[in-house]
Amino acid sequence: MASKAKVRDQPDSENFFCMIVTNGRLYQGLALLASLFQVMGNDFFLFIHCVDDESRKLIKKLKYKNLYLIREKKLDKGIRLLKEQRKIHEYCWTLKPAICEYVLTSFPNVKRITYLDSDLYFWGDPRWIFKNQPDCSVLLSNEEKYKPNMNQAALKRRIKITGLYNSGFISFKRDEIGLKSVKWWKEKCLENCKISPEEGLFGDQKYLDELSMLFPGICSITTPGVNIGPWNELKYQFSNVNDSIFIDDQLLIFYHFSGLRVISEDKIQSVYRGNQKNLPFIYQKYQIELSNVVYLVKNMEPNFYGFANKSDLQKYWN
Repeated sequence: MASKAKVRDQPDSENFFCMIVTNGRLYQGLALLASLFQVMGNDFFLFIHCVDDESRKLIKKLKYKNLYLIREKKLDKGIRLLKEQRKIHEYCWTLKPAICEYVLTSFPNVKRITYLDSDLYFWGDPRWIFKNQPDCSVLLSNEEKYKPNMNQAALKRRIKITGLYNSGFISFKRDEIGLKSVKWWKEKCLENCKISPEEGLFGDQKYLDELSMLFPGICSITTPGVNIGPWNELKYQFSNVNDSIFIDDQLLIFYHFSGLRVISEDKIQSVYRGNQKNLPFIYQKYQIELSNVVYLVKNMEPNFYGFANKSDLQKYWN
């Protein structure tokens, strides 16, 4: 685990990421970390904020030199007070822009910070995303909704509720617009971070629709194979070619296993899918990686329990 001085000794780079974990998302967070090592080697740095003591103690045992643990005391007192007032998932959503802003304002060598949801998994190198759009101050992931069995009216309602973008992968450059954008997003999330379609609220995510109207340099990611997930997987044919995963003829960079919960050493369950059959074959690969992580954690801390409970299996909205 790197010290603050060691982080500042890192060369100026865009390959800085951040992630928030709880004890119920730690297995997936470690799988995400493993996937970054697989596609980037050691050419990345990951900031991690742990919401609870259990995950914090375990993360501290990791010996990787390219990890930095952001402690709760580093956050503004106003944010910390919300921990007791909001549901745990709402609090984690609130933290996203706060963690991004903290990194950008605390470490001058971080030229770009990219937030990652813990349920992402990388199959290709994310550096292509930054290389393809180097002039963008903020990079947003489209949440392309492809539901062939849903009528157009229902699909439009879904888009109106959840917004155009997904906040599981969002990247801010350390420039004037990037800093202003993340500060604005943070302030909106501090005001409210619940899901309330009647009020036009969808956690931290719906606010992203407003960014491009408020600031220049806000870009939708154009690199193929980004933010594939349950919302659009039916649009693509998945294949394995020489140990690389493709969707149609494009390399898959990352898949977002949104709504997926780890319920035992060898079983995962989706919150949103009634039918667990006919899933893309990458789910089987992901299950194997998660089983490896559970085994690793058990060896590190036998008493750690990170499997989903009943409340974890509840939908955030219908």
